[in-house]
Amino acid sequence: MAVTSDAGQLKSGQLGTWDLTVSTVANIGPGIDFYFAFGVIAVTAGVAAPLTIVAAAIAVVFLATTVAEFTRAEPSAGSFITYVETGLGPRAGVVTALLVTVGYTVAMAGVFTMSGGLLAMTLAHYTSWNVPWGPLSLVLTVAAIWVTARGVKLSTAAVGVALVAQVAVMLAVCVAALGRGHLSTEPFSWAHLTGGLTGLSRGFPLALYMFIGWENGPALAEECRDPKRTVPRALYISIAIGAVLFVLFAYATVTGFDDNVSSIGRSSVPFLTVADHDLGGAAVLAWVAGILSVLAALVAGSSSQARMLFDGGRSGLLPARLGRLRQPSDTPVDALIVMAVAGLGLIGVWWVIHLVTGHTGSMDPVGLYAECSTMGTIVILVVYLLTSLSLPVFMWRRHRPMFSPVRHVVVPALGSAVLIVPFVELCRSEEHTS
Repeated sequence: MAVTSDAGQLKSGQLGTWDLTVSTVANIGPGIDFYFAFGVIAVTAGVAAPLTIVAAAIAVVFLATTVAEFTRAEPSAGSFITYVETGLGPRAGVVTALLVTVGYTVAMAGVFTMSGGLLAMTLAHYTSWNVPWGPLSLVLTVAAIWVTARGVKLSTAAVGVALVAQVAVMLAVCVAALGRGHLSTEPFSWAHLTGGLTGLSRGFPLALYMFIGWENGPALAEECRDPKRTVPRALYISIAIGAVLFVLFAYATVTGFDDNVSSIGRSSVPFLTVADHDLGGAAVLAWVAGILSVLAALVAGSSSQARMLFDGGRSGLLPARLGRLRQPSDTPVDALIVMAVAGLGLIGVWWVIHLVTGHTGSMDPVGLYAECSTMGTIVILVVYLLTSLSLPVFMWRRHRPMFSPVRHVVVPALGSAVLIVPFVELCRSEEHTS
């Protein structure tokens, strides 16, 4: 029988750099995020859409450098919550805890949605079955939460297998597309950005969104070996891997469509359209890779975000029940359950509203995924901003001998500056949608 512990100490030494990197790349979600974001990026930015991904990667490096400095000083499962509280005080910590709870729960609701949504789309694409995606999402989410609750070592291993499988298939699609397409440098030419800087700015928020999940590592710091070195190293390696994969996928997709941005915009999932065209019957593997990507992101994201909620409960910033561990796995199961129930509850409310208002024709999982992603990202960007603002104060007050004007003032200031464009653009798109 499982026993709940109030000790509040996660088991250390379970994860190394490779484990953390695998978990972080899976949380970034090279499949799910690219599948459903790149079409919009290409329409807004044009043929040179890969440049928006390069710009987003640079922006994320600034943010990751800020988080890495915190981790080198004081590793904590609380991640953003702990950093803001220690830098800006308890009130700011409470605000951050609430923002983290809301932002990541809403974002994860989108992942829950697509776990069943993409499976239903795959079945409809290859068979005559029109299976409702809601029950599928419920079953797959519960299964993923169960795996996560079994312990960080098991969940990381499962995520690693899913990640390798999805990336291998997506690389095969890229090879096929590039092998038959006309290769050019136009996707990397500023002259082929629609509207120049304007096109880059419009595509930038979604490109930045594709990297959400890079912050996975700090939440697992207490369970790492030598976290002061492991977490920063895994952060940078994960962002580099994500950037290379996204740029390659983007280039292959643009090439697969013969640089025709209008055709990309008309496709619901451009990468899968390329796979269907170039792989024939074997394209089913690309659809399965997308499902694996969703499930890997679900497990990795749930694991890290539950630990942030756990630390909030342990430190008193959130309800104390969230700060309990379940033995023998030393997993914050209560935090996991709360996050899962809240996320599934959001989906249920959305579903009921559509039934009551009679808008059942718009009960599209892709639509809900986009709404959750946008709203969740807006809140998460505020958390990033608070973290960047708190680093100089944190280092000056608690680690003055280590204080560096460049690393602890200039870099977080640049990180704060790069958040302005995506925040404004995402808020504007949310206004247009409503």
